[in-house]
Amino acid sequence: MNQPHVVAPDPLLNESITRLFWRYSIPTIMSMLVTGIYVTIDGIFIGHYLGEQGLAALMLAYPVGAVLYALGAMIGMGSAALVSINLGQGNQEKARHFVGNALSLSLITGLVMAILGSVFSRDILLMLGAEGEILEGAYQYLIWYFLLGIFPVLSLTFTSLLRNDGRPGFVTWVLIAGGVMNIGLDWLLIVVYPMGLAGAAIATMLSQAFTGLLCLQHFFSAKTKLRIHWQQLKLSVDNCLNIARVGFPSMLMNLYLSVVLTLHNMAFLWVGGPIFVAAYGVVSYTEAIFYLIFEGIAFGTQPILSYNAGAGRYDRVKQARRLAFVVTLITAFIGLLMIYGYPQGLVYLFAGDNEALTPVAVEGMRLYFWGLPMEGMLLVGASFFQAINCSREASILTASKLLLIALLLIVLAWWLGSTGVWLALPICSCVLALWMGFAMRRQDRLHA
Repeated sequence: MNQPHVVAPDPLLNESITRLFWRYSIPTIMSMLVTGIYVTIDGIFIGHYLGEQGLAALMLAYPVGAVLYALGAMIGMGSAALVSINLGQGNQEKARHFVGNALSLSLITGLVMAILGSVFSRDILLMLGAEGEILEGAYQYLIWYFLLGIFPVLSLTFTSLLRNDGRPGFVTWVLIAGGVMNIGLDWLLIVVYPMGLAGAAIATMLSQAFTGLLCLQHFFSAKTKLRIHWQQLKLSVDNCLNIARVGFPSMLMNLYLSVVLTLHNMAFLWVGGPIFVAAYGVVSYTEAIFYLIFEGIAFGTQPILSYNAGAGRYDRVKQARRLAFVVTLITAFIGLLMIYGYPQGLVYLFAGDNEALTPVAVEGMRLYFWGLPMEGMLLVGASFFQAINCSREASILTASKLLLIALLLIVLAWWLGSTGVWLALPICSCVLALWMGFAMRRQDRLHA
């Protein structure tokens, strides 16, 4: 006698939102922090073994190469959100086509950027003012970065997709293994075989190859209902445009830090001088720790939001969003207690005992970090809009942040000098947090 087929309950639709949140967010936060740590270790190796010239070349080259991560984030987050939405709607075949198209887009993007980067890297560095030893070091770094650039695009795309396919813990371990591998390769290619900045770039790209290919193989296995077949690799214009539309805010978010660092440095050189640039370096290192945690919360919540939005369960969407905001605010307020309670300790951690730098950096922290809760909410809020397929609101929020911070830096630097430069970002975050609140209220009324 045939037994009736029993459909297993879907955890993303039926399991406690709190339990889902922690299951997805904790591994994602860990993976973000691991990524941040091994990027920092790259800088330590270069600083110790290649000196100030090496660090200067790295700081000049990295923001140019960061376009690879921005494109990978666009493809990865765009396809991941659309896959989850379609799975929530019960449209598994369309979800599989998005996965296949994400792979094709990653391969094409990597090839195009390899060609463009090889041809134009030196010209871009010359436009940025590089010369002599710094120019050659930065050029060697970028050439290898772009030639092997397909790997970070694949890594960002398929870590996002694998996390959405119910394997956030596995993604974290893959990223940790990639980080350890990167450290070992840095030692091998910078210290043992002194390949300079070319060795640093190759080490980073090979670790990205490890993480990207390990996550990609999951989608050619029988372990997933999103298994890729050759027919799904054929690009659909509609799929590509949707991936780009939904993923565009992620590209902006990935470019945001590089743009903001550059704008602040230019403003401080205009009204303050090199000591303020050094102080901002300490502040930005401290900020990056919390920014990575906020990104982990945002990316970890995305599969829950997208799946339930696709299934029409907006009550669970609001519950997950509320929990993400609460955890973000708690994290930010703990950060404020640490920063305002003992700022000298944070300055010492990044800059040592520097009598000239410490008072400038401490004052900068006092003026800059009161906006940290709003900064975290904006990041999580932009990810929320993206996750529920409201890419217009997410793009407006992220693009407005870039435009408004540029305007505020010019006006406040002219009006208040270095104090105005420190105040620009928190004021920008407060203004945009108000707009975001209205946009979310409008979205909630549409689903009432």
